[in-house]
Amino acid sequence: MYAWQMESEESKDKLDFRHHNYKEMRKLMKSVNEECPNITRTYSIGRSYTGLKLYVMEISDNPGKHELEPEFRYVAGMHGNEVLGRELLLNLMQYLCHEYKRGNQRVVRLVQETRIHLLPSMNPDGYEMAFKKGSELAGWALGRYSYEGIDMNHNFADLNSVMWNAIELETDRFELTPSLRYQVASETRAVIDWMQNVPFVLGANLHGGELVVTYPYDMTRDWAPREHTPTADESFFRWLATAYPHRWCSSSWS
Repeated sequence: MYAWQMESEESKDKLDFRHHNYKEMRKLMKSVNEECPNITRTYSIGRSYTGLKLYVMEISDNPGKHELEPEFRYVAGMHGNEVLGRELLLNLMQYLCHEYKRGNQRVVRLVQETRIHLLPSMNPDGYEMAFKKGSELAGWALGRYSYEGIDMNHNFADLNSVMWNAIELETDRFELTPSLRYQVASETRAVIDWMQNVPFVLGANLHGGELVVTYPYDMTRDWAPREHTPTADESFFRWLATAYPHRWCSSSWS
């Protein structure tokens, strides 16, 4: 093989380490799908307020099919101006494609035994607003919220209070998805519908800023800052919370 051919092949496997606006994000996701069509599928779960599609990359050995395998989701960009999560998920889909082709056994097992869904930008409207203004001119809040000014981080149903009420009433009968009697962002509704249509067993939402991991129940009963509010799966959530920052902050991809 000639040197220029080797260089060309190596360049294909390099991760695209830079910021991607909406158009560039779509282009990258399309390129991953074209490179690994047998294990990837791109689909949309809805649109943002301004009409931008909320694209998801599915990674599985049988894209588009539920095979009683555990389904996992990563969501990033809920706050549009928190950009690291978007780039991590774009790099992750590239990495999984490249390593699967290389025969990396850990990645092959993940692809064959798990159905992975990556939503790199839940708030593309906010990202575009902050991107166009630029980091030097944008304030901390520009792009954080939806185009309508909704903080989607606090826009989902309050299931914590539903559980607390059920415990106080000593009943296991309660409405798991209470009706939403407040303004729900288009993006929030799309994600809720997505979660109801796909039987996810685990998921995570990536934010930027503080080094913190929150897990159920992260809202206490009486807003007491040091109240311990464990779930039945407390030990599992604590293990995940510990393993996640250790893996991402202290280890390499390989």
